[in-house]
Formats: sequence, C-alpha cells, structure tokens
Amino acid sequence: MRVALYSHDSFGLGHLRRCLKLASALAARFTHVEGLIVTGSPWSRLFQPPKGFRYRQLMPVTKTGPGRYRARQVRIPFSEALAARTAAISSALRDFRPDLLLVDNVPCGLAGELLPALEAVDARTRTVLVLRDVLDATDAIHEQWSAAGAFEAVENHYDEIWVFGDSDSSDPFHRRLSETSEVEVVFCGLLGSPGSRANDLGPRRLARRKRPVVVVTGGGGGDAAEMIDAYARALCTAASPPESRIVLGPDFPLPIPRFDFGGAPATVTRFCSDLPELLSEADAVVSMAGYNTTCEILDAGVPAVLVPRVWPRQEQWLRARALADAGRVQCLPLEGLSPELLWHAVESALAEKRRPARSSGGGTVAAQRAARLLDVDIVAA
Repeated sequence: MRVALYSHDSFGLGHLRRCLKLASALAARFTHVEGLIVTGSPWSRLFQPPKGFRYRQLMPVTKTGPGRYRARQVRIPFSEALAARTAAISSALRDFRPDLLLVDNVPCGLAGELLPALEAVDARTRTVLVLRDVLDATDAIHEQWSAAGAFEAVENHYDEIWVFGDSDSSDPFHRRLSETSEVEVVFCGLLGSPGSRANDLGPRRLARRKRPVVVVTGGGGGDAAEMIDAYARALCTAASPPESRIVLGPDFPLPIPRFDFGGAPATVTRFCSDLPELLSEADAVVSMAGYNTTCEILDAGVPAVLVPRVWPRQEQWLRARALADAGRVQCLPLEGLSPELLWHAVESALAEKRRPARSSGGGTVAAQRAARLLDVDIVAA
C-alpha cells in the first residue's frame, strides 16, 4: 500500500505531527506500507518518520496573517517559493503514484499549490481530506474556503473527508459540511499518539516525589513567549512552588529570554521528542490549546490549564472553551491574565484527581476507512 500525505506547514508543528500520527496508525495496521510525507515544515528533521515512510521537503514558508505568507528565507520572493513548492508537489506525487493521498486541512493546498497535483493524480488514487476538530470561527472558515475555491475542490477531487473530532463536539462548520457535501464526512474521533506511554506508570512515579511537577508547553513555540512569561510571573507568587519543566518549542523566537522564576526549580528546554511521556509524569500542565498537545493531555488524563491563542485563528480558543465547558480542562484568556489568577488555576489543577489514561481512537478509524477505500485487509493491530 502506497500512502502519500501532504502537509503545508506554515506555522507550528501541528500539521506535521498530525500527519506523522496518521502515518504511524497506518504503518501499525497493515503488513506493508510505503509512504511519502510531503511537508513544508522546517522541523521535519526533528521527527523520525514511521517505518516505511520518508519525507519530501518543500521550501518552508511562514504565515504572517490570515491567508498571508512569506518564504522563511526572506530574500526569496513568496511567488518564487510558491512556484517551487507547486512543482515539487506535482513531481513527488507523479513519481510516487500513491494508492491513498491524505491532504491535511487545506483542500487546495497553501495558496492553491496542490491543485495541479490533484488534477493530475492517477485515477486509481483515493484522495482524502483530513480535518482537525476545529478549523476556525464558522463564518471565517466559510469565507476563506469560498475565496480559495475549496468547496469546489472538495467535490471535484476528494473521495472522503475525515474529521478527527467527535460528531457531537466538532465545530458547526463540519456538521454543515456533512449535510451539504456530496463527499462523505467521517467523524473519526480524536487522533492520539500511537504507542504513547501515557499510562499508570506516570502517577506511580509521581507518588514518590516530594515536590509536584508542572509541565509547561508552548507547542511549536512561535507565539508562546507571552504565555510562558505569564507562567514565570505566576510562579513567583507561589508560596510552595512546584518543579517546572518548560518546553518552549522549536519555533520559539531567538534569543531566548532569561525568564525569572523567582528561585523556583525550573528547567527550560527548546524541544521534547516525546511529549506524551513527559505529560504522563506531570501533576499538572499549562499549555496553549493546539490540536495535538490537547489530544495528548486528554490521553494522559493530566489536569490542565489551557491558555489558547486567538489570532490569526479562533481555533484554539474554541477548542479550549468547549473542553472547559465540558469540565475537562480549565481555560484562561491570555489578554489581561494576572499572575494571581493563573497561579490560582495551577493550584486548582494540582489539587485535581488525575483521570485514567486512555488512547484516542482516531487512528484505528482512519485505518478502517483506508482499508475500505482500497479494498484491503487490516492484518496487524
């Protein structure tokens, strides 16, 4: 089975990590998978692809605002970078000839770069659009899709849409899409980390520690500085501070500031290769509300305080608010966040009872849908 995944990756780690989770789920459930991950992420080198998969690296670009991008190599015009990416995608998919093509999040690709490849893809290739649980505010994403011709692309080029959220909690845009599109929309559930070690070992290790541990993570890190600074100021108000393990993210802006933790024990790292394992050992988490990190927090069962970003998309805020309304996390807005309010939330999280660790089932459902589309058997669990 030949599987290609496309991930435009203009900001953060989310798109690449979701593709890696999907690739891992397929590699674990079929006898032989040969895979290609076409990615624009400059951080793909930090992640070993699953067995049988390899990367095709695109010229990296970065988002400067809603629908606006520039090449990360600032001397290269965006138009030149886009042309190079478009040609590379078409060439990679033409040469690879996938049985299954999974497209992450953007039906036409970044600025339409995927359309020539979609129009030329082999007729036998089954093509699936992969969407996270929340994209953005419904009106905003409808406007963006309409302007990009995404609705037409879905009807013309895709066999299925896989939403990695639950039908009762995903945003209204997905429900509207399932009611209006001729393409079947499948709600797969959340996409956790295959092989995650978030289990009962973490809590048993925690019970032997004298000081609780709080993990603070900024996801990709490109816009995490304000949240981490807010945590540092909150930590300075603690009478009995915990041990803090802070993961900035590879996109955290340089130079890294000298955070003042008020003498509290804290370690700061730029990147963690196994965040699920780190979460399994935490008493509480303070995090932004990106898709992958949120799934891993829920899988670990660790009490969490989410501080979501609200620009350039409302996605994180909508996700965090929905989970807070369901009583699964605490959610605080970053704007106007006082050290006292944040520390009160952290103390509340540290006092919470940890939920049992679980494993999200999105990867299993994805493998079942892939087997159905390609008329093959799942022969490995």
